[in-house]
Amino acid sequence: MELVSKGFLIAFSLFAAIGAQNVFVLKNGIMKNHIFYICLACILCDIILVSIGIFGIASFIAKNKIITILFGVIGGIFVLVYGLLALKSAFKADSSLILKNNGKRDTLQKTIIQTLFITLINPHVYLDTIIILGAISLPLDFYGKIFFACGVICASISWFFCLGFASYKASILFKNPKTWVFLDLFTAIVMFVVAYGLISFTIEQILSL
Repeated sequence: MELVSKGFLIAFSLFAAIGAQNVFVLKNGIMKNHIFYICLACILCDIILVSIGIFGIASFIAKNKIITILFGVIGGIFVLVYGLLALKSAFKADSSLILKNNGKRDTLQKTIIQTLFITLINPHVYLDTIIILGAISLPLDFYGKIFFACGVICASISWFFCLGFASYKASILFKNPKTWVFLDLFTAIVMFVVAYGLISFTIEQILSL
């Protein structure tokens, strides 16, 4: 359960950053525009990318100690920078969410295509699911990866369905800069803890050469 909780907390802190994908989900949730299928598409994309990161790339890299060290260093740097940016954003405390609603509902097919486009064209989705989560899973054995991935997937399901189906209240909440301060501080703390773990793991790998 510890690895499930770890996967959930880390993934939730990554998913909670409001970018193009989350704004898209909020907007369509408010418009009641195929929101179940939008959330489902986002979750399925996360499941596929997380599986590639944790069971594909990370498992392949783990077989080579030098590449493991390089991946650990890269992942640690990304996580540390992520945390520093979140901390900087929290101290600035000037973020707010502005949604424009044109009142038009699209067809299901067009909505799904838009969802996939917004999700898969965003470089942050690959950074989060493949680089960061893949790097964090490096020290874990196969069963540990399964539990960790379950936590990540639970975070994705919880985040998108809550965001989509509570979109009106969520949009009001995210208009308040204090909400962003809390989210940014939460993200920064989680990322710093993760960075410490990755750096410690990488140092252990270097010392074992």
